[in-house]
Amino acid sequence: MPAAVAPDADAVLKGDGLVCGSLEPAMRDALRALASGQVLEVRADDPAARLGVPAWCRLAGHAFLTAIEEDNCRTRFFLRKR
Repeated sequence: MPAAVAPDADAVLKGDGLVCGSLEPAMRDALRALASGQVLEVRADDPAARLGVPAWCRLAGHAFLTAIEEDNCRTRFFLRKR
């Protein structure tokens, strides 16, 4: 299977060290600074974020574009602001 291609991000949230519960308010704040349609890259090292970030996007109404797993723990998520 080909590797996912990272979309161009308008902003990056460095969430390394944040657990999923702390990552969600940080994503909300980062998205508030963006215009509708812009893309946020979220970098996280909490394995629970692999389920939590897509679920949060669905609940908050933002588009989950893709996730790129860097290794067993680190993942890059790409979200498009509604």
